[in-house]
Amino acid sequence: MSGVSPISAASYQAGIKWFELRRSAAGVMSVNDEGIYAPGAANGASGRNIWMAGIAQDGEGNLGLGFSASSTTLHPSILYTGRLTSDPPGTMGQGENTLVAGSGVQLGTANRWGDYSSMSVDPVDECTFWYTQEYYTAASQATSTVGWLTRIGSFKVNPNCVVTNREL
Repeated sequence: MSGVSPISAASYQAGIKWFELRRSAAGVMSVNDEGIYAPGAANGASGRNIWMAGIAQDGEGNLGLGFSASSTTLHPSILYTGRLTSDPPGTMGQGENTLVAGSGVQLGTANRWGDYSSMSVDPVDECTFWYTQEYYTAASQATSTVGWLTRIGSFKVNPNCVVTNREL
């Protein structure tokens, strides 16, 4: 992702490979679209890392993608983006937004991150994405080496989304 050959842990950079699957009328699954989301990938040693993603598709066929992000200048935070069905293939064309900006870091690994990461679509309107992910604040960092917090947030990729083909 970073354009450099990783030779140490300091030169790795993480991005997200995503797939959109579709089922034909005959029930056969196939890859309809795919892409790599790694905006700003540059120097692996100082560039931004994004990981632990969740993705879902709303009733209009738009994609919502949530993830953790961090760098040498960004505390682990929760961000999201999206793709309208009309966006060019292989892209997340709806820009990035911050669900919550972290203010702390994980001091002890506990060999894990993102135990509560999940993306789903609200079954009531089939337009609202709900994303759950972990993050840290300075206060949670001060109380525990693994003092993560969980945030649940919602967003719409298409603010004018209205699903009309619903089966009740």
